[in-house]
Amino acid sequence: MVRKLKGSRPAGNANQADIVKQAQAMQQQMLEIQEELKNKEVKSSVGGGAVSVRVNGQKELIEVKLSDEIVKEAATDKEMLEDLILSAIKDAMTQADELAESEMSKVTGGLNIPGLF
Repeated sequence: MVRKLKGSRPAGNANQADIVKQAQAMQQQMLEIQEELKNKEVKSSVGGGAVSVRVNGQKELIEVKLSDEIVKEAATDKEMLEDLILSAIKDAMTQADELAESEMSKVTGGLNIPGLF
């Protein structure tokens, strides 16, 4: 008969408790990084500076700037302006993804955790 001493617990439970504590600490660090990403920005410029956009690390579009020249050209080629704006935004969003991934990898040690980004 195996007798369990009062107050003792199997070694496996201690390891599980440590893992849970580590996971909670990692989760807190990731939340802090996500908050910090609000204040980090990336910029994309296309068409020789005709269109530029700024996006923060949480992929929020902050600013769109158009040069005077591209606005004048848009009167005759609206589709070109739309394409340039779209291109600049896509590029900035890709940069924001890369920034977030880089910052999060500091916590995750480079592990790719599905659904994290």
